[in-house]
Amino acid sequence: MKKLSVLLVAALVVLALAMPAAAFENEFGGYWRTRFFTQLGFTGEDKVHAMDQNATDTRTRLFYTAKFSENLKFINMFELNAVWGKNKTYGQVGADNYDTDNSPNTFRVKRSYVDFKLAEQRFTVGVQSFELARGYIFNDDAAGIKAMFKVNDSVYLPLIYLKPYEGGAGVINGKSSSDFDLSGYVFYPTVYLNKENTLKPHVSYLTSEDVSRSLAKDAPLAAIPGGTKLDLWSAGLEFDGKANIFDYGATAIYQWGTVDTKYWGKDKLNVNAYLFDLFGGVNLGPANIHAKGIYSSGTTKDDPKSGDWKAFINPGKKELTGASYYWAEIMGDGIVDNVSPVGSPGDKISNLWIGNLGGSYKLLADLKFSADLWYAKRAEDVLLASPVGQPKYGSDLGTELDLVATYTIVDNLKLDLIGAYLWAGNCITQAVDPKGSTNPIELAAQFSLAF
Repeated sequence: MKKLSVLLVAALVVLALAMPAAAFENEFGGYWRTRFFTQLGFTGEDKVHAMDQNATDTRTRLFYTAKFSENLKFINMFELNAVWGKNKTYGQVGADNYDTDNSPNTFRVKRSYVDFKLAEQRFTVGVQSFELARGYIFNDDAAGIKAMFKVNDSVYLPLIYLKPYEGGAGVINGKSSSDFDLSGYVFYPTVYLNKENTLKPHVSYLTSEDVSRSLAKDAPLAAIPGGTKLDLWSAGLEFDGKANIFDYGATAIYQWGTVDTKYWGKDKLNVNAYLFDLFGGVNLGPANIHAKGIYSSGTTKDDPKSGDWKAFINPGKKELTGASYYWAEIMGDGIVDNVSPVGSPGDKISNLWIGNLGGSYKLLADLKFSADLWYAKRAEDVLLASPVGQPKYGSDLGTELDLVATYTIVDNLKLDLIGAYLWAGNCITQAVDPKGSTNPIELAAQFSLAF
């Protein structure tokens, strides 16, 4: 399949060069970054340090659009990844001798879809980017359809269909393979109150007759152990605004529904979960001061026994698929976006209190310094590493300081220097070892450009 993908890229390039100039316009773009990073203490324990690493890697994203007219575009995005010196990536010696079949992350087709307009209505069909509720519910590439209806210049009414998982063909374990399909439906209006203030309400529905196979794959799209039949609804509202030197915003999301499961001795769990965030900043010339607060509900160890699931559900696998919201550099993936410590939430905002205070200062036109202080804890206690028969629970994730210097070397090329330190709480220090006490550290330099 990977070799077929490479051939597809080559075919598109040949087609673009061979077609008459009048047939369509060729648009090329992309993104590139190379990061040098050191991450220490991400297991929280003091002995093995299994996640410690000092590495360099490169990512390239290439965009190609065949623009037939203002009303029709064919859009593609490809991604290449290499770890410097790593065998079976193009970062190995020789570069061109990598093994795409055994290194599936080396080359990826990220997006391929058609974008067309009928009058004032716009449609996109294929594998494309989807974002819902700032990424708390979904922020990833996926197969699906967007139908965007324009009421006027202030009101847009998108209808969205996603197909996160295909069950296959035939009969599986006595069930029709279609029962294992996982589908999502979203109504996601945008209302421009004025030039500075925007509202985005949404209603979404994620459903499957049996979600177990998508849970068992490398890219699960639900997060309740033992789940089979899933009916998950969410309704929310996002607000973004600006007034003079101030910018501000808020999000509120409520989730409800049911999931069949026998994991806790219940036939069905009732979902009742919610998330709120509030943020704001003030811009003082070259300086900015900002603050943020996030709360997402959690489930206690006893809730499922009474038939309740109260933890906010972020469909997807941590740092890989589905929902994704980046925040702190270590606990929340940040700029480096490699891994987060064991016991930390990463980009999945569930069962959390998060607080942030930060600022930035543009010393020169090409040089900016930023600092952010983060505090996080679990909304409900979670199980820590414990001696057999002596379960221990905790909620403290810790306090983190992130420092970043951003320098524009030349137009389009910038360098980020990153330093982060986490005064870790017991959710991280005791995630692997009951006696762990290590505080994670991250240092990185990242070159990046976009064109």
